[in-house]
Amino acid sequence: MFKKYIKAIGVLALIVGIIYLAHKLIFSIFKLNQGAFTYSLEKLYLFFGAFSVVIELILIRVKEKNIDIVGNVFLLLTLIKMMVCFGFGSSILKQETEDNSLQKWNFLILFLVFLTIETVLTIKTLNKKE
Repeated sequence: MFKKYIKAIGVLALIVGIIYLAHKLIFSIFKLNQGAFTYSLEKLYLFFGAFSVVIELILIRVKEKNIDIVGNVFLLLTLIKMMVCFGFGSSILKQETEDNSLQKWNFLILFLVFLTIETVLTIKTLNKKE
């Protein structure tokens, strides 16, 4: 049972690490200034990564108890994540600077990337034969 958790979290950490390195590489190649960002890339990846880990662990646990409600739990957890992200992102949305558009797009794209990762991992979890 513990092995399932380690494998799922390991895959998630590997994917997040690769995406983070690609993200940093893109920022350095195009010389994009992230000094004025409200939240640094590291903080955003830590926040979204921790949320993803918690969601995956809860979904694995729910699958062990009752596989029929995994989809509903995923939707509920995603809704909670969206509300928390809106709380954090509202400070970015309220800023009225010219350089803020990059920060807004960065936050949105990170949210969508992590949502995609969680969705794919949830589908894989549901399709596993045990």
